[in-house]
Amino acid sequence: MQRILLTEPIRSKEGFYAALGRVRGCANATPRNLDALADFLRENHVKVIVAADLLLEPADYAAIGLVLRDLSIRLVR
Repeated sequence: MQRILLTEPIRSKEGFYAALGRVRGCANATPRNLDALADFLRENHVKVIVAADLLLEPADYAAIGLVLRDLSIRLVR
């Protein structure tokens, strides 16, 4: 998987994790924290995440952004 498209409204870090888990189609694979998010993205070879309706608190953006930058993944809103 190279690109993920998230079209649902996402308003929290936990909502972001849940949306990713639903894209994959397996609730057991839903990331529960930032370390699990990194593992999920690495294992699925994600390069770009397109989030059409993403509105997070600045701290949540910063936390997720650190993981994405570390893995060289682009977040497009």
